[in-house]
Amino acid sequence: MNCKKMQGIFVLVILAFILPISTFAQETTKRPVLHEFLTEVLEGHPSLLSIEASQRAVEARAQGKARSIYNPEIEIGYVNNRDRDKEIGISQTIDWSGKRRARSKVGRAEVVASKSAYSLAKKGLLTTVLQSLTEYQTTLKIYKVAEDRTRLSEDFLKLAQRRNLAGELPRSELLTAMLALSESQAAKNEASSDLSQSKENLIALVGEERAVWPNLMGVPVDDDALTFVYDIETLPEIILARNQIEIFRAQINVARSERKPDPTIGVTVGQEGGGSRIDDGPRHTTVGLKLSLPIPIWNSYKAEVRAAGEDLIQAEQNYYVVENRVIARLEATMNRYQSAANAWNEWSKQGAMPLSEQRDLLKRLLEAQEISAVDYLVQLNQTFEVENTSIELNGRLWNAWFAWQNASNTFDAWLEKIQ
Repeated sequence: MNCKKMQGIFVLVILAFILPISTFAQETTKRPVLHEFLTEVLEGHPSLLSIEASQRAVEARAQGKARSIYNPEIEIGYVNNRDRDKEIGISQTIDWSGKRRARSKVGRAEVVASKSAYSLAKKGLLTTVLQSLTEYQTTLKIYKVAEDRTRLSEDFLKLAQRRNLAGELPRSELLTAMLALSESQAAKNEASSDLSQSKENLIALVGEERAVWPNLMGVPVDDDALTFVYDIETLPEIILARNQIEIFRAQINVARSERKPDPTIGVTVGQEGGGSRIDDGPRHTTVGLKLSLPIPIWNSYKAEVRAAGEDLIQAEQNYYVVENRVIARLEATMNRYQSAANAWNEWSKQGAMPLSEQRDLLKRLLEAQEISAVDYLVQLNQTFEVENTSIELNGRLWNAWFAWQNASNTFDAWLEKIQ
């Protein structure tokens, strides 16, 4: 009885460990391949790692700018005269003009700008990766269509040769079948070249070869896209341009502070007298104070202030350039996406058809000699052209979608929806 109880407890313990693991596995498998793929690319991509290193450098420089500008100085003096005077002192330049405060503001503004630059680079990389993935997927589908076309052309040529030997097919139609095979093989070679190029671009971008690449299923569907109300002030391009204005505005304060001289205050302690055999009098301890102040005669730093002001004007005008470009891109990418979506919807309603069934029907009609070889080839090529058109339409739709995602900076929201 005790043995059975121990076995029951053992089973419960095992289940306690297995159930959480199985639940975790189920949750993991629920996550889409595309999301996992993009997460892996972003986490280790050299371009983002480079920007992260640049961010750390900016933060380090900002910390340096927030520290005191002047360090104290120690002075030691010795005069080898009859008295052999000795002196030691310490001096400190005081940041009277607020140089440290002005530079600290520049550092903080540069840190904020570096974060905006990272966000901008991240969404740019996402766009490039997804559009490269779309291009690879499109060329792969077209290549498979070219393979099917070549296979059917080979089957047709074999049938034409048999019929020609049997005297049922004229020589001219046999030559037409040979020409059709040559044409399909040329199309296959071209599709293979395009596929190789798109795969090369994708591997170079991602940084590794993959046995299986994520598949963009169907079409991008987001009901919020058509009613999306954008706020350009939240876009990384606008935030970065605005941060650049803040940096140059802070640089003006730095240039102005450079015009104001900072005083240096020092204290010295020394000994005089009684330092030789001739002078056997007592030694005297001396204490001195000193104050020095630079005189801006040769360089008043006015030019630097004017230059900083012009830099600020340039940054302000650049903001308006970026703003106009962002607004135009938002509207243009939305229009292109809507146009591509409408074209796909029209195709789905009117152009889409069971092409494989139509090809099987054409093959039966040819074998029954109800259509000629020329008619068969013409209609067969039409089915492949229609299929290629549908593939290209789908690719353009995805590319237009990703371009709008980039312009509106809504990648994160979309990825959350497809989880």
